[in-house]
Formats: sequence, structure tokens, C-alpha cells
Amino acid sequence: MKRAKWLSVLLTGFFLLQLVACNGGTTGTEQAAPESDPSGLYTVDVYALGRASEPLRKEIEARANAIIRDSCGAQISIHYQGLEESCLQQVKLAVSTGKKVDLFPTFEMGVSVMVNYGLVTPLNDYLSLCGPEIQEEIPPEDWQCVTVNGMICGVPINREKATGRGFIYRKDLAEALGVYEEDLQTMQDLEDLLIKVRDAYPGMYPVVTSSGLARLPLAYDRLGDDLGVLEDSFSDSTEVVNLFETDSYREMVELQWDWAQKGLMMPDGAANTVDEFSMMRAGKGFGHFANVKPDKYGEATRNVGYEIGIFEIVPAYSETTLVSSMWSIGSTSEQPDKAMKVLNEMYTNPELANLLTYGIEGKTYQVLDREQKIIGFPENRDDASLFYSFMTWSWPNELIVNVWQEDPPDVWQQVEAFNREAHPSPARGFVWDNRDVLGEVSACNGVLDAYRNALECGSLDPSVVLPRMNQELKAAGIDKIIQEKQRQLDRWLAAQGR
Repeated sequence: MKRAKWLSVLLTGFFLLQLVACNGGTTGTEQAAPESDPSGLYTVDVYALGRASEPLRKEIEARANAIIRDSCGAQISIHYQGLEESCLQQVKLAVSTGKKVDLFPTFEMGVSVMVNYGLVTPLNDYLSLCGPEIQEEIPPEDWQCVTVNGMICGVPINREKATGRGFIYRKDLAEALGVYEEDLQTMQDLEDLLIKVRDAYPGMYPVVTSSGLARLPLAYDRLGDDLGVLEDSFSDSTEVVNLFETDSYREMVELQWDWAQKGLMMPDGAANTVDEFSMMRAGKGFGHFANVKPDKYGEATRNVGYEIGIFEIVPAYSETTLVSSMWSIGSTSEQPDKAMKVLNEMYTNPELANLLTYGIEGKTYQVLDREQKIIGFPENRDDASLFYSFMTWSWPNELIVNVWQEDPPDVWQQVEAFNREAHPSPARGFVWDNRDVLGEVSACNGVLDAYRNALECGSLDPSVVLPRMNQELKAAGIDKIIQEKQRQLDRWLAAQGR
């Protein structure tokens, strides 16, 4: 996966410019990890997604430390936090109380948000500790997506950096009803299937939410925070608009409301606190809207426990917010140099990457084909003491880990091709800096908190609520945000020669 030497030279120049510009398990939150042990090793506190039983967490930690002690001069303490929102919340809480946070992931939250919350340590002075590996693996245009005001805020996660949008469902149940993947071509085809599910399986919701989120299949470029977007990432238009006034958004929430009236939606889905995979695994949900990518079949089948089908609604596209999922060094890290060394090891060492991603061979997975690096569930997968949630995409570099048996052996090469071939938004690479409109951003987010999820989950009538929400957004200052975002985007486009 090494790139040509010219890329290394280009990246060296890029970093010099940036340096000039910038002078059943445990959550882990209750752990009181020591800052050092008697050997003098610094403890790098790693906040991570997922869950693990406590015995398993300790064993993974011990094995990881055996790998990194000599190369990094440090040890790690892993704090599992569940889903993305919970992880960010715990990081914000820890930083606000002065608690040490060394490494943590962020997902599509907007780079400037991390800066304005004061959560990250700029990496400019520490990337040189990595050697060439990370710098060569990540192209300059991706580093641009995690840089704001000259500060490199994190290392982009090496995974899918593009997305399609679609509907994921229980394939076995659909085929029992005579509907096959190739039969789904339009939203009407999907609705017809959902009606059949409603009638055939009365104890199951045809459409469930993802912990209260609908994840509507729309192709807009979020431009960092959804407050001012490009409506269509496939268009050449760079006009920043209010998403919630667009026809595409209105039509989608109207469809959700219509489906809810037909009994196709999970009632009060915005209040649901259970993730979509758990709902489907428990037989309470048939399907959900989701992102689509090459390894989605394996990922979803792994988590649902049943073979899944995918109806692709929006083709693959890429925008800054998708690329800016990153691993960062916390602003309260006491030794960022040690944290950077550990992050480099997590990113480049396959043995460590597999350990953190999949757990322990023979306990949480078994090797089915060592030559092709194919793995699957072990026989004792129901042992609660060995519980481990597989969140492959959340660790620094999934492209160097083993392949799950439901995925093709070349799945990581497919992901790389997926990233290359996805349609780029005209604003890909633009990073929104909201510091001059923080008051308006906060006020607008308060409005969205009151209406958006319930509206998108089909719980509120859009003919009544959508105009009210837009009126309140205007009063909260969304037009000022859009004007400032357009100004920054136009300046960025001019700098790109466009």
C-alpha cells in the first residue's frame, strides 16, 4: 500500500506549510488508570467505541501493551464507550473536568467542532514521530479535510471515505415473502416490501431507527454541520442552502410521515435508544436506512446474526465530513508525543490492529483461512465473559486487518477502489470554521433538537412542523450561518482555482 516517492515529498512540503501556519461489558469510564507504573511507562488513555467484557478488556490491554512497550515506551488503558455519540460525550466530559484523554476517535462531527470545544491537541509538532508510514498512507487531499486554520486536528481513519445510501434488511424474511434483492429498484418497490412485512410479521417493525436516528438516504454535502449544505453532492452547484427548505428533504420527511400512517415505521422512533442491529437481531426490526459500502454485507451480517440484503438508493459520493472521521490526541494529554507513537503503532502494526479490532484469536474469533486471512466466529461465541463488539470501521486502519468470512477476500482492495471511484462533492476538502457564528449555531441546533429527529422518524406531520421548524431556524440565525459559510466556501474555491 506504499505510495510513490513523489507523494512523500509532496506531503513533506504540506506539513512544512502547516507548521508555518500554526505556531454486557464495561464502558471503561469508571476505570482509574494510573498515569505510570513502577517501570516508569506513561499510560495512554484510549477512548474507543464498542463494548467488551471486563476480563476480555484486561487481556486485550495486556497483549497490546506487550506489543507497544518497547516501540512506544508507553502502555495503554482502554476505555470502551459504546456508540459514537456516547464516546464524544464522555470525551467532552473528561476534558471539561481536566481528566486525561490521550487518544479518541471522532466521526463526521466536523473538525472545527473539535477545535471549538477545545478537545484536540494539534498534531503538527508530533507527526514527525511517526516515521513515514502514516504520512505516506494518507494523501494530501485527505489531510486537508482534518486541518483548520493550519492545525492538523487528527489522523484520518483509513476506511471507506465515501458512502452510498440505502436500506438494509433481513434477506431471509424478504425472500420468504418472494422478494429478492434484484426486485428492489425504486422507493415504491421498497414500500411494497415493507407492507408485506407489516402484514406477515405483526410483531416486527418494518423500519426501525438507529438509536433514535432515521439516517435518511439523501446526497447532500453537510459542509461540516448540516446548517447550510450543498443540496446535491452530484451537482456542480456550490450554492449553500438551508437543507430543511429543500424539496429533497421535504419529500423524504413526507414519505416517512406517510409510511408511519401506514404502520411501516417504528412508533416514536426518535425516542428509541437501541441500535438498529440489536433490534434486527432480536426479531423486532426488519430493516433500516444506512450508509452503503463494500464491506457492509459482512459488517451487518456479523452484527445482526442473519444474512442481510441491501437496496442502494444513493450511489457512492464523497465529501469532507466523511473523510474527517479521525483519531485525535486529546487536549488534556500529558504526553502527546507518547500518544502519537501509540497512534502510529495502531495505524501501521497489523498485529495490534487485529487485536484491537477483533479481540483475541480462539476467544472472540477463529482463523478460517490463515493464508487469505479469513476469520469467523468461534464456537463459544455465546460466552458472556468473552463478549466483544466488532466495530471494524472505528479503529485507525481497517485496511490492514483480517477479513470477516461474509466479505470477499479482497474486500479492503474494494474499499480502496470505492474511495477512488466515488463521486466527489465540489466542496470536498473544504473545512467549515464556525467560530464567528457560534451563538447562531447553538441556537439553531437547539431548534433542530426540538424537531428534527421526530420529523425524520415519521412521528411529526411535516405539513405542520416543517414550516414551523424553518421559521424558528430563521429566528435563530440560520441565514447568517449560511451567509458566512458561503463566504468561506467561495474563498476556499478561489484558492483552489475554481
